[in-house]
Amino acid sequence: MNWKNEKVWCGVAGAAIAVIGGKVLKAKKTRELAVSGLAKGMKLHADAKASFRSMKDEAADICYDAKQKAEEDASEEACCEQA
Repeated sequence: MNWKNEKVWCGVAGAAIAVIGGKVLKAKKTRELAVSGLAKGMKLHADAKASFRSMKDEAADICYDAKQKAEEDASEEACCEQA
């Protein structure tokens, strides 16, 4: 075996990584960590959606109040112009 041949070492390293990676991916702890990470991601997503929904509702309320105020102001102006 030629110790200076990079292709051989890359092949050996690739095979070792494949074997070790396979064992790591099949480990119970790896699955637990993956499931835990996914659950945290899902919670963050749900929290972000709830926060966005709250902001959207607040913006709709502000818009509604502004329209009401504009209608009141318009009706006051129309009343004053008629007099």
